[in-house]
Amino acid sequence: METGNKCCFTGYRPHKFPFVLESGEKAATEFDNRLIKAICDLAESGVNIFFSGMAMGFDIISAEAVLYVRALRPDFNIKLIAAIPFENQSAGFGEKWKSRYDKVLSECDSVVLVSDRYYSGCYFARNKYMVDNSDVVVAYFDGKTGGTKNTLAYAEKLGRAIINLYDEET
Repeated sequence: METGNKCCFTGYRPHKFPFVLESGEKAATEFDNRLIKAICDLAESGVNIFFSGMAMGFDIISAEAVLYVRALRPDFNIKLIAAIPFENQSAGFGEKWKSRYDKVLSECDSVVLVSDRYYSGCYFARNKYMVDNSDVVVAYFDGKTGGTKNTLAYAEKLGRAIINLYDEET
């Protein structure tokens, strides 16, 4: 696959996944493996900058996978950029997701704050920023309406390459 060197992620919050996002669950492990393989494949093709929107669910899981691959393969020279939609994004997260968010944020190479405050549309502004600055989008999308669908429609409009991990399920 011919791509540029930047990638972003878009996908669901935990409650929208068709399986439980718990370590040790078969479907979650298979999902994690597909995500890690996609990141490795992209890195092997020259992608080395990854954006995460840092929302609970797919965003944080993807960021953790980028950090995992970066530790496993330092030769890829991977950079992780957190694209935060507004200050204090994690204020409403439960303790488990807040802890994961804080850990990922502490290991990011840089942070982009899209807005200093919450407003209607700030999540799409964050997603637009990531797509505008990416060559490829890795998604988990099974057709549900919402932010992921809107982000992928925008990415398609701009002609971005899209890898949908949902399509890769067997």
